[in-house]
Amino acid sequence: MGIKEDIQKFFQLPLEVKNAYAQDPGGLQGYGQVFVVSDDQKLEWADRFALFTQPPQARDMSYWPSQPHTFRNCIEQYSSEVMKFTHSLAIFIAKTLDVDPELVADKHVSQVLRMNYYPPCASTPEKVLGLSPHSDGAFLTILLELNLVQGLQIRRHGAWIPVKPHCDALLVNVGDLLEIMTNGKYKSIEHRVTINAHKERLSISAFQIPNYDGIISPILETTEEKILYKTVKVEEYLGFYFSNKLEGKRALDYAKLSEI
Repeated sequence: MGIKEDIQKFFQLPLEVKNAYAQDPGGLQGYGQVFVVSDDQKLEWADRFALFTQPPQARDMSYWPSQPHTFRNCIEQYSSEVMKFTHSLAIFIAKTLDVDPELVADKHVSQVLRMNYYPPCASTPEKVLGLSPHSDGAFLTILLELNLVQGLQIRRHGAWIPVKPHCDALLVNVGDLLEIMTNGKYKSIEHRVTINAHKERLSISAFQIPNYDGIISPILETTEEKILYKTVKVEEYLGFYFSNKLEGKRALDYAKLSEI
């Protein structure tokens, strides 16, 4: 059995079984909603299950499900393969910037896997969202769609554009921290998830993040290049990101020195 089948089987488990891995109040890891930062926040039409997967010492195995019985091993294998893939991407990004790959070597060493289940909403699918519009606070996000139900949309020139799902491909999202590091040359992607009236949608997101105690500074091509972002501490930026509700690319304003 593979990661796709195990994720589907996990979300099919009885609620009391899944709640054994429920998020703690204010926590990001476990089963439930991603995060709730205010009493009036609109809850999204989705179940999610998040795990700290890399580096290995960051794992809290009490959150790793024992059902299905192959789940832990599948998560471990998938996490490791995505780490290798992200390392190759980081080297490519360094080449496009004409910088030493070592400058980006520590920008993706931490990983959070989040499994997403979006149930159908037959009554009013147009009035709910699976995921509110936002950009990711990570360096890169690697998305694998587990079925062919469309839901992901990206924002371009003010319009929402559907992304056709491909179960045999990985989708790469640029995150806020990569936009900061490249001084805006790579743009983080604002996206959202809509709900299907009749079909469930499943996916798994791997958020690749720098060391929490590290910093991100813009890499400049020339000394004359205008600096658009301040140097940020990774822990402080992510703290700001997760303490605010999802709202477009507003979190990136935390690091901006001037309008882009």
